[in-house]
This record gives sequence, structure tokens and C-alpha cells, in this order.
Amino acid sequence: MLENKILKLLEDVKYEGILQSEIVKKLKASKSRVSEILKILENHGVIVRNIEAGKSYRVWLTRYYPHGDRLRVGILKSTEYSVLISAVDADFIVYENAIDLTRDLIMNRVDLAASPLITQVLFGIMMKNIRIFDVVAENGSGIVFGEGKGSFGTSEMSAMEINLKAVRDEIPIKQVEYYSSPEKMIEDLSRLEGIAIWEPYISMIEKEKVYFKEIIGDTPCCTIAVNEIAIKKKEEMINELLDKLRKCRIDFKKVSNVLGFNEKLTKNSIKNYNFNPDYSLDEIIRYLKRGGIDLSRESLVKLFENL
Repeated sequence: MLENKILKLLEDVKYEGILQSEIVKKLKASKSRVSEILKILENHGVIVRNIEAGKSYRVWLTRYYPHGDRLRVGILKSTEYSVLISAVDADFIVYENAIDLTRDLIMNRVDLAASPLITQVLFGIMMKNIRIFDVVAENGSGIVFGEGKGSFGTSEMSAMEINLKAVRDEIPIKQVEYYSSPEKMIEDLSRLEGIAIWEPYISMIEKEKVYFKEIIGDTPCCTIAVNEIAIKKKEEMINELLDKLRKCRIDFKKVSNVLGFNEKLTKNSIKNYNFNPDYSLDEIIRYLKRGGIDLSRESLVKLFENL
């Protein structure tokens, strides 16, 4: 079906968009049919078209349009974001890994990102154009044991990586392998000694497992960070979102639709999270240090000035 092919192409190009004439060429479709479909999608708010030099249209999926007036929220594929998803009417963009997500926040491709604390701290210190506002949740992750020996899988620059380092005294971890998506980690579980993974994946896997909370106590997962351009342009929407986070009830249907998990799994997995916990900057510094990241308070004060 041509409409599905167009949507797939627009998903592939993401924030760059694509000229309407290129859609015709790449899909080997008629100009009139492509134009007809794009008009329908535009009328339904699925896409945005802008005229560039001459009479050429550049086309984006609405959630990737760089100049829109809606809030663009980047998240990972995790039920940790159930409250955030429920709290706001926004364009949610779901990522496979924290590095890509936080990079897009730095580049102002998303206004707000909920991604691992450590990822935001390291990017924020380097680039100095984001601010961290709140902790999304704590806990909700652990180790699922595999059939192999020697290596543990995890995601790079993540809460999983920090937590693995923090449990080295209790669980001997000789080697770590990094993965760009949870699905790829799960595929390799049979040859790994274990994987550090989050909800709802940890609930989905019928293997021996242990939650990090059981070994090292409560730990923060992801934080909410906002690009400074968005703070200036969309301050009212951002403040409204942050206010709703403390009051919102979870809309399981919406969460399931955004993340692509069924409602039963969503409901079961969120029991392992504590949403909107309160953390001081000093507590965050101690948590980072336990995971091998030793940073001074002075280096973090401005980044966390809203916490």
C-alpha cells in the first residue's frame, strides 16, 4: 500500500524530512497519487509540508517537524515513562537507546527527553545547553541470568551500566558487552551470563533474575532534561507538564499505544517502579560515585539548578 510506504520513508528520514519529488522518485509512484495521499495525511495532522526554494515541498512526520508548536518528547521504550506519557498531550518519539535520544535533545530535535541520569549528566556537562528538572522514577531494573559465562550485556552510558558497576562486589562481573537495543540483548541471552535490563522487558523474560533494588537499594533511573531553546520558547507547556507529573494517574491504554506493549504487561511492570521520587543533588552525586562516576558538586550545580 503506497500510504504505508510513504509513512515508512518519512519515519526513516526523521528530522531531515524529504522533498515531495524525492518521495515520487524513491517509491517509483505517480506524482498525482503521492500528492493525493500527502494531502490526506496533512489534513489529518499526520504530516507537515513546507515550501522550500521554488515550489518544492519538504515533508515530515508531524512529530519530527522542527518548527512545530507542540511539545516534542523523547523517551526510551520503557514503562518507566508511564506517568510522563499519561500527563501530557505531546508528540512522543520512542528511541532504542539513550545515546541517540540524548544527542537529539542536545541538537534540539526534541524539546524534552526522559533518558538515563548518567547520559544527561555527561552530555550536559560537555554541551552546556540542557537543564535537568526532575527524576522520573527509581528502581524497575535488574539482571536476567543467561546460559553463558563471562560476559554481561548492558546499554552504554545508562543506569544499567552504573548499577552493574555498583553490584560488582555481590555479583562477579568480569566483562561487559554493550548493546544498542534491549531486543538485541535478549537475542544474545543464551550466550551471555546475564543482561542488565529494565521493565517491562525484565518481566517478559522467564529466566532467573534479580532486581538491583534487592542488592543495592533504591536507585534513580531516568531524569527529565529540557533543551534551553525549548525552555525559552515553550516554557508554559514545560511547566504545565512538570506540574501534572505529580498529580497524574496512569492511562494504561495510552501508554500501551505509545510504547507498543499490551496493557496487562504494562500494569504488571509498573509495580516495580516508584514514580516521581525526591532526590537531592548530593544524593545524585553519591549515586553516580557508587557507579564509578566521581563528579564535584560545583560541576553539576548549574545543570541541576531546577532540581
